[in-house]
Amino acid sequence: MFIIPGFNHLPTSKAYRQIAKILKSEDYFPVLVKIPWKNTSILENTKYFLKEYKKIKAKKKYILGFSFGAMIAFIASTKVRSSGLILCSLSPFFKEDLPISETMMKKNKDFHKLRCVSLAKKIKSKQILMMYGAQEAKSLIRRVTDAFNRISSANKFLISIYKTEHNIGTKRYLNKIHQAARALN
Repeated sequence: MFIIPGFNHLPTSKAYRQIAKILKSEDYFPVLVKIPWKNTSILENTKYFLKEYKKIKAKKKYILGFSFGAMIAFIASTKVRSSGLILCSLSPFFKEDLPISETMMKKNKDFHKLRCVSLAKKIKSKQILMMYGAQEAKSLIRRVTDAFNRISSANKFLISIYKTEHNIGTKRYLNKIHQAARALN
């Protein structure tokens, strides 16, 4: 299972090491991906991830991403097949979100090109799990639920994590990831 951290997060941080440990306990082989965030766009980061993804030959491949990492996973899942996709707190920075997050849109030219509506229809993953913290920003919750509703797969699940903010390292978030790993296995 490929783990794509959030913006400027390192795969060596405590949260991602814990996720790797959880995945190992469920018989996955975790691949922590170090995204070169500095001076790159979301599409450049997606291309980088896809190169890493294609290097590993496996019968089953899974992708887990958090926040901007979930955006990379979301975009990548329209280009390659995976056995499962876990999107944690998908960032609300698609073209449809422009009025909400104009400042972020100016920082990354690719956001203007990415339409969640059209991408959601192209996802090639067999199973999709989307989760978010119930106490995250309303714009993020809107984006996650809208994306979920537009994904055509019948094998998809949306999980709201009670009393949780935008932090993948919390006990509640880690517990849900553990449950998700069991569900995919």
